[in-house]
Amino acid sequence: MKIDIEHWFLRSRMLKIIRNILLLLLCFLLKPLIAQEILSGLEYNPAVGRESKVLLLKKTNQETSSLLLPFFDDFSKSEVFPDPNLWDDHNVYVNQGFAFNPPNYRVVTLDALDSTGKVYAHATHTPFEADRFTSRPIRLDSIFSPAPRALRKADSIYLSFYFQPQGHGNPPQKNDSLILYFYNSRDSIWNRIWATPGMSIDTFYAHHKSWWKQVNIWIYDSAQYYHDGFRFRFVNYASLANNVLPSWQSSMDHWNLDYIYLNKNRYHSDTVYRDLGFVNVSTSMLKTYNSMPYTHYSNDPVKEMNDTLYTVISNLDIVAHPSNYSFAVFDGNHQQITSYSGGSYPVYPVYDSGYVKYKPFARPRITTILPIDPLGQKDSADFTVRHVIIGDYTPEDRLFDTLEVKQIFRNYFAYDDGTPEAGYGVTPSGSMAAVRFSLNMKDTLRAVKIYFNSTRSNANEQYFFLCVWDDNNGLPQNLLYDTIVKPDFAANINDFQTFIFEKPIPVRNAFYVGFITTTDDNLNIGFDRSRNSSAMNLFNTGGQWLPSQFKGSLMIRPIVGKPLAGVSKDKGNSKNLAVFPNPVIENVIYLSGELLLNGINENFTLSLFNSNGQLVFRSYLKPRLDLPPSLSNGIYILQIRGKNGDIVYTTKLAVSKI
Repeated sequence: MKIDIEHWFLRSRMLKIIRNILLLLLCFLLKPLIAQEILSGLEYNPAVGRESKVLLLKKTNQETSSLLLPFFDDFSKSEVFPDPNLWDDHNVYVNQGFAFNPPNYRVVTLDALDSTGKVYAHATHTPFEADRFTSRPIRLDSIFSPAPRALRKADSIYLSFYFQPQGHGNPPQKNDSLILYFYNSRDSIWNRIWATPGMSIDTFYAHHKSWWKQVNIWIYDSAQYYHDGFRFRFVNYASLANNVLPSWQSSMDHWNLDYIYLNKNRYHSDTVYRDLGFVNVSTSMLKTYNSMPYTHYSNDPVKEMNDTLYTVISNLDIVAHPSNYSFAVFDGNHQQITSYSGGSYPVYPVYDSGYVKYKPFARPRITTILPIDPLGQKDSADFTVRHVIIGDYTPEDRLFDTLEVKQIFRNYFAYDDGTPEAGYGVTPSGSMAAVRFSLNMKDTLRAVKIYFNSTRSNANEQYFFLCVWDDNNGLPQNLLYDTIVKPDFAANINDFQTFIFEKPIPVRNAFYVGFITTTDDNLNIGFDRSRNSSAMNLFNTGGQWLPSQFKGSLMIRPIVGKPLAGVSKDKGNSKNLAVFPNPVIENVIYLSGELLLNGINENFTLSLFNSNGQLVFRSYLKPRLDLPPSLSNGIYILQIRGKNGDIVYTTKLAVSKI
């Protein structure tokens, strides 16, 4: 047969070119899947989700009449949703965790999540309208004190606010934006007044030389806006990250707002306020953990207690105010245990001097340990720390603030504060991550609590190996325990999920809890950016344990101590059930044990899932099972359920056909 050499050569070259193009395209598309650890934005806000359900049940006595000037909100008295007496929308999120160096305590955050805490159904990879944050109707036609009269242009009405992109969250892309609208109630028209493009917080700081920017807008058009029913509205345009795997998609594009103030008799440079207060305070009185078992604290309280607290105090005025700072600690019965006074000191303006640096205020000493349980029988206790700052206070201003923080002890160790600002994952398949925990006494590891962020279509509901390692000079070494598990969002959406160990594990000194991935997907474990324990976080994507590059805390909590009340052991695993051969070399497996004493058992169903959680085989329980010939090599999950749906046995099954 004659072969056209030239045609074959050209065809071969063309195939190589096409192959190279496809490889380049694949490399580009899979760029996020290079061996690494990655932080992603949240695709669900559990606090908003929970509060939205409560909101539906509430019967509000909200006023329906228009508001009178002044209009002011710094969000310090709100939780999760803004004050419904001031705002009409519930799409935004009042919080402390997403703000970086805010003017005062709590801000409001706009993102790509709706009022139930989920990504908007109309979300796309190109900018789309996300949150709306709308004031209630306001009377800009008249004032009624000290005497009723019409408002006019000479009254100099200004709206001011602070804004910040990203904060501790996800940076808005350059095509995203934050926009302010004014409502012309006479003509029922929303007019665009102000806008800013998306950017990272570092770019923002480079532009403005400040972490926050205050905007002050004169409402001068009396014909359009000086009517009853005036409103203003903030809108953010967001976009989904364009990643190949849904589990790696993040979408938040955060904008933070604070100190929104509308009033008459203002001017363009009216940007300072007689306001003295806390921006943040220590979340824990403990040196290492945010929370720990009370038994461990009681065993060595001097070692575990911090010697100082951390407070952030801000003065938004242009003059210093002589102030007094103190804190007091109360037990669960509201009895005062100890107190501290930082004395008197002038707090200088934050614009000139930054947050307070005076150590008796900023780093107050802890001189008394919290009470202990001398018998070592209690694993939990609650305490409250109440911080107070008082300036040259008059009822007309805000030179006074109080903030309370809970110090809790439970049966687990936690670095995090319970609220995620991001999601953590490692890639590719087979990558590992671990968190180090140190003990001051021997104990028994019973279970692990892990916080999983929900993703669209539960894309991170993937099997992984939950692991415990011992310590070798600050690195994980010997594997003490491993089991294959996966998040169960049907049973527990966006909260800590508890994995009970089949056998308790004796632990001492230091150990590590973490995971090994079985897919390229992001497990999207909760990551708390507000408390930094990055020195305890390690990852391994190429055979070597490395310190994490991200500042924050992985939301993984080992449970120690007494057996967990109300927890029954795995029924099937106590039946001496055996599955062999493992690994599977041919397409057949054999089972033996109490469940198969009479041969075929139709009261139980065996299911086989691949590493993506997809069902590949199902059968009644039999001593011999012929598996599908199409089954490819890899790790599978073998699961046995009873007729009532209870899982009675789970194990990993390796297929390694020659």
